[in-house]
Amino acid sequence: MHLLEIQNLTKIYEGKKVLDDIDLHLKKGTTLGLIGPTGCGKTTLLRIIDLLDLPSSGKIFFDGIDITASNVKDMDIRRRIGMVFQKPIVFKGTVYDNIRYGLKVRGKNEDSYETEIFKLLDSLGLAGYEERDASTLSGGETQRIALARVLITEPDLLLLDEPTANLDPLSTEKIEKLIAELSKKKHTTIIMATHNLIQGQKLSDQIAILNKKIFQMGTPEEVFLKPAHKFVAEFVGVRNVKKGTATQLEPDLTLIKLRKINIYSISHLEGLVYASIRPEDITLSKMKVISSALNEFKGNVKGIVDNGGLIEIEVDVGEDFTVHMTRKSFLDMELTVGSEVWLQFKASAVNVFECEC
Repeated sequence: MHLLEIQNLTKIYEGKKVLDDIDLHLKKGTTLGLIGPTGCGKTTLLRIIDLLDLPSSGKIFFDGIDITASNVKDMDIRRRIGMVFQKPIVFKGTVYDNIRYGLKVRGKNEDSYETEIFKLLDSLGLAGYEERDASTLSGGETQRIALARVLITEPDLLLLDEPTANLDPLSTEKIEKLIAELSKKKHTTIIMATHNLIQGQKLSDQIAILNKKIFQMGTPEEVFLKPAHKFVAEFVGVRNVKKGTATQLEPDLTLIKLRKINIYSISHLEGLVYASIRPEDITLSKMKVISSALNEFKGNVKGIVDNGGLIEIEVDVGEDFTVHMTRKSFLDMELTVGSEVWLQFKASAVNVFECEC
């Protein structure tokens, strides 16, 4: 069952569309990574879901209830949602006072949660902090206390706005570990807004790429390995994105005409398309080799970049392609700028998506 459903949601602020026709469905117990660049609307969407702001149009259903309807009691829903802001504040008093604040405003017996508060502090690496003055905490400690303050209320939906932005590695590790445990052990439904691609892949069951509208939503593997839009491909760092015209030759073979070369794919799309090939799916050789790869081109090395673990090779075969090689393979081939090479990749390695031209 879907805990959260968003239909055709739009937000206009000072005459500008901040969010455009958002559709989103989230099952209970799922962690959604809401990923996009700065200013893409992530925080605005979270605030609307948390009923802090109103949408300009569209509907939001929480556990089957239309929470945008005028007759809904906002507080009844908000008590089931918890949000941790990117720059949280602490209240006057001790760390313990701060954590139990959410229980107090919900009218719950604070004393019965004492054991849980101490467990939360321990899990966040803050054991022994309960009597500390909350105003003396560091930024990372404040972020962890803000998370504990929300978690003690056991929300059905947890909203996290850049939960580890600008934090030290220790604080980041503690918070990421707790988020993973909430998802796996307690099946808490989580929406985590972040611009950290690695964090999004690591912690999320589903990924939504947002830039005013949702360009693609799916599993991390689907989004990062098979982007369905040029913006998504460029944002997640996919290289070798080429524009061309596709013509189907056989049921499982399509020819794509690029500017200066033709490549083959197993896609069924035709017409104007984008094709992307991951650098690790391309192989290089000094000599022409016999292989099952339908895409094979002769060219020259244009550039070499040492990225530590991998060597990035730029090859010109009429079109420029970026290739990733291990250091050992690179040294074995004795490549230099200007080296003549053969470049190969399989038709199945070509990801094809529609061109919104």
